[in-house]
Amino acid sequence: MKSRAAAIRSQIQKMEMNTIFFADDFGMENRQAVRVILSRLVKAEIVVRLGAGIYLKPRYSTLIHAREYPSAQEIAKAIAQKERARIAVSGADALHQLGLSTQVPTRSVFLTDGSPRNITLADGRQIIFKHTAAKNLAYENPLIGMIVLAMKEIGVNGIDAETRHLLSRLLESVSYDAVRSDIRLAPEWIQQELRELLQKSEEKSKKKSKEI
Repeated sequence: MKSRAAAIRSQIQKMEMNTIFFADDFGMENRQAVRVILSRLVKAEIVVRLGAGIYLKPRYSTLIHAREYPSAQEIAKAIAQKERARIAVSGADALHQLGLSTQVPTRSVFLTDGSPRNITLADGRQIIFKHTAAKNLAYENPLIGMIVLAMKEIGVNGIDAETRHLLSRLLESVSYDAVRSDIRLAPEWIQQELRELLQKSEEKSKKKSKEI
């Protein structure tokens, strides 16, 4: 047990600060022993338990005079990376992150091609993985992927002039030619909206360059 504990401590010491890791990273042959060792390290404040089998090597922030904790999205990304799965934020989260809605989602929902499941973190936060079609995760441009999911959440009848204005600002630095293949993955009504927004954005850009 002592040599096992020393080996786990050594592995953790080699990790960078703010690294998220998992109990089964240390082998699966004796899970109970690993849990006991990690529990002792939590009590010693060497590591933080984020949730069942999920841990953090914490970093102390001199700015806020406290430990820094990862966001739900950072934890979800670490889980997805471990499972070799792809994830994308849900429509409600996409709306909030893009500034298209002021409503803060009460749960962090992610679309995935990995295992669907619900995770409750030690601080009460919830991370939910929902299985989705592969094409919803196939966007090469992350912004386009988020916008498509946000527009699906709004629905065809919910896209008004203000929404188009906000989307136009988000797409100012995006070239239509560069995201043409991504746009084809979206539902037809979203394809039409994005084409029109990007074309108008490019026309404005050309007009400005001529004036200069």
